[in-house]
Amino acid sequence: MNAPSAAVTKKSDLKIRLITALALAAVVIGTLASGSVYAWAALVTVFCLAAAWEGARLAQRPAIALQLAMTIAAVSFVGFQLFSGAQSASVLSMVLVAVTIFWCVIAPLQLSKRFVDLSSISGRVIFAVLIAAAWLAAVALFRVSVWHLVAVVVLTVVADVAAYFFGRRFGRVKLAPSISPGKSREGAIAGIVAASAWSIGACAHLGLISTLSLGVAIALLGGALGALAVIGDLWESQLKRQAGAKDSSRLLPGHGGVLDRIDAHLAVLPVATLLMSLLLPVWK
Repeated sequence: MNAPSAAVTKKSDLKIRLITALALAAVVIGTLASGSVYAWAALVTVFCLAAAWEGARLAQRPAIALQLAMTIAAVSFVGFQLFSGAQSASVLSMVLVAVTIFWCVIAPLQLSKRFVDLSSISGRVIFAVLIAAAWLAAVALFRVSVWHLVAVVVLTVVADVAAYFFGRRFGRVKLAPSISPGKSREGAIAGIVAASAWSIGACAHLGLISTLSLGVAIALLGGALGALAVIGDLWESQLKRQAGAKDSSRLLPGHGGVLDRIDAHLAVLPVATLLMSLLLPVWK
C-alpha cells in the first residue's frame, strides 16, 4: 500500500472510531440521564450478553454462547429481585466477595500460567458469573446515584489513559510481553497512581472522606483498583492471545468488541461496589 492510500485508510479508520464512540456515548449518557434504573439495567444487559457471545467466540465454542447468556440472564434477574429487602445484602455481598477473590487471586494465577479456561463447564460458569457480577455492580451503583457509578467507571478510564500516555513516553520495561507487548511497568504504575488520585478527589466530592485515615485508606484502595484494571485488561488479552484474535469481535466498528471495551470494568466494578458497600447503603 502506498503512502497516500495508507493515509486515506488511517483517516477513514479514525472517522469510524469517532462515529462509533460518539454513538456509544450518546446511548450511555442518554440512558444515564433518563434516571430509569430499568433502562440502565436493560442497556447493561445488552452489553453483558454481547460480552458472553464474544467469550464463546474466543473460546472457539460458539455453542456455549447460549449457555453463558442464560447463566448471565438468570443471575442478573435473581440479583435484581434481591435488591428489595435488607436480607439481600449478605447474598449480594457474598457474590461480590467471591468475584473479588477471583480477580485478586485466581486471575493473576491464570495469567502466570498463560492460560484462561473457557472451555470447561467450570470455566464458562465462572466467566458468566464475572459478567453477571459486573451487571449487579453497575445497577447497584446506579441505584445509589449516577455520580457514584460515574466515579467508578471514570477511575478505570483515568487509569487506562494515564498508563497509555505515560507508558508511551517513558515506558522501558515490558509488563507482560507474551500477553500484551504494548504495556509497560512504568505505564502500569502511572495508571495506579492516577487511579489513587482520582479516588481521593471523587470520594471527597461525594462526601465519603470524613477522616485523614479514611482518606489514606481510599487512596490505597484506589491504587489497588487501578491495579485490578490492569489485571482485567491482561486477562482479556490472554483470552484473545489463546484464540489468536486481535479483537474480541467486530461488534463496535473501529473499536473491536464489547469485551475489548469493558475488560477492566469487569474487574473494577464489582470490587469497587463491595468497598463502597462498607460506607454506603448500596443494597437499598
